Amino acid sequence: MNRKDRVIARGEISDHCHVVTGDAEVSRGDDGKIIVMVGNEGAILRHLLESQWIEGNEVWTKEHEDIKLEPGNYTYISQQEYDPFTKIIRKVVD
Repeated sequence: MNRKDRVIARGEISDHCHVVTGDAEVSRGDDGKIIVMVGNEGAILRHLLESQWIEGNEVWTKEHEDIKLEPGNYTYISQQEYDPFTKIIRKVVD
């Protein structure tokens, strides 16, 4: 699995991304569903600069702490927000 395949979400404005590191495989379905399969050694969900990650470096954005993932299967679900004034549900962007 190459480094780009481990990116599960990208920032829309800045150069940050959410990356799975460690004992994990990332699978993408034809429907866009992202499944993270974490092995016995566990994995970490990190918030890194994407351009640096692709080049082989891990530069933490310091926006939030790493999240430890225990062995198992995880489905990535994009965060959404509801605007009660417009009555529109939209994807959260950052």
